[in-house]
Amino acid sequence: MKKPDETRLTFLRGVLAAFASNGQVVHYDEVRRMCRFNKEQMGVALGNARRALRKGEPDFCAIVVNDSGEPGVGWWRGSTEWPSELRRVHQYWAKRRRLDNPSFRAVYGGLPS
Repeated sequence: MKKPDETRLTFLRGVLAAFASNGQVVHYDEVRRMCRFNKEQMGVALGNARRALRKGEPDFCAIVVNDSGEPGVGWWRGSTEWPSELRRVHQYWAKRRRLDNPSFRAVYGGLPS
């Protein structure tokens, strides 16, 4: 399996941040096609996106759902953590979209990488 390159991983982060900042979820296959990953690369890419999160940054992989709207890989059916993490993700990225850099840093201590 070919590992996804850094440019496509950066693009994936941007796609996830864009959906999250609008309070949306995205289907796994939809984001996979947008980023031009095969199924194996998508799993690796989401894992890499998780590892790239700064301390305290919400896990924006929470917005990736399957066709039935259930959380994707890394979450489990009936998880009580997923809904609260999804809210955190939407709030964090919505503020990132609305606030200028100094205001966002004042609230969160830094900018997402």
